Amino acid sequence: MKKVSDIHAIKIIFFITACYVGLWAIRIPTIKDQLQTDYVGVGYIMLSFAIGSIVAMIFANALILKISTKSILTCTLIAEGCLWLPVPFIQELWLFMGFSFIFGMSYGAFEIACNVYASNLEVREKKSMMSGFHAFWSLGVLFGSLITSFLLEWNYSFIFNILLYVIIFLPLSLYFVLCLESQVETKTEDSNKKNIFFIWPLLIVLLALIAMANALTEGSVDAWGALYMRDFIQVDGFYIGLATLSFNIFMVIGRFSGDWVRDKIGVFLLIFFLFLSTIISLIILSNFNSIYAAIIGFSLLGIGASSIVPIAYSLAGKIEGIDSGVGITIISIAVYGTFIGAPASLGFIANNYGINNIFIPMLIIFMILIIPVSFYRKKLSV
Repeated sequence: MKKVSDIHAIKIIFFITACYVGLWAIRIPTIKDQLQTDYVGVGYIMLSFAIGSIVAMIFANALILKISTKSILTCTLIAEGCLWLPVPFIQELWLFMGFSFIFGMSYGAFEIACNVYASNLEVREKKSMMSGFHAFWSLGVLFGSLITSFLLEWNYSFIFNILLYVIIFLPLSLYFVLCLESQVETKTEDSNKKNIFFIWPLLIVLLALIAMANALTEGSVDAWGALYMRDFIQVDGFYIGLATLSFNIFMVIGRFSGDWVRDKIGVFLLIFFLFLSTIISLIILSNFNSIYAAIIGFSLLGIGASSIVPIAYSLAGKIEGIDSGVGITIISIAVYGTFIGAPASLGFIANNYGINNIFIPMLIIFMILIIPVSFYRKKLSV
């Protein structure tokens, strides 16, 4: 049988891991009820996950340079599948937080390894590919969310839901990781920065800030979308998943077309369009409580969030004088670092002012960020 190319294999690996994220996004209300906690408790779970992710990210690039992305991906894919198995049986918030920290370490290492591999494929193939890779991530979240939504509608248990995913996806992920090349890493110059502890260029700082803002919106759908639909829009069953589904359908469309649009109009105009779509969506989601407004709002948010992080990873992985893994690590730490303070803060807002108001801080941040993005127009017009 002909071996699957590493380009297709890494796409499928993005897809499979994202299916687990789709499971998580739809089952958060189940977990909230299981732990008998409030929105702030859910925020603490996200906080624990973020801290674990960042701890792993700090060391991930050094491990990649010592061994390979393929080895890191193999270990983290096994961990991601196995760690899901005890989840339905944890009843205490503090224990779930500790478990979430370990989960975060696995996902953090995976995030760096997978994006480093993807970035090096861009260099090898000499064309824009990152939005396409991340399209398969969004497709995975969409697929995972859709299947879990149906299982929720049909009253299948949380345990059955998890077993179904692990039994199918764990062996598949191990097969596709075997299709990867062991040494796709591009050779780096000795003068390149090989860790994150240096004075970052202003461009990478701006890319990190943009990625952080995007993480707030994308993460808000994964963490709060199902709760928003259940508690604010007041729907149940399959309809709880409509936030994640509509968001990811349009994110998939945006990401599959992102590389082509970027090559046609340039990075700056694409980012400006994405910001505009995001701002309009946040206004809708914070002010209107009909199911139609929610679908429109989350769809526009999916378009807005589609290509910002892929652009940040792509550009950061090619900044002169910085190892590609280091550039990607900086963006990843910025993304996950957002969840150090954001989940608890958003949980406080949800508890005291309504879950729809979690979108107000995001709206303010995007409106402010338009200024430095416009200032860097020439550097982003590539």
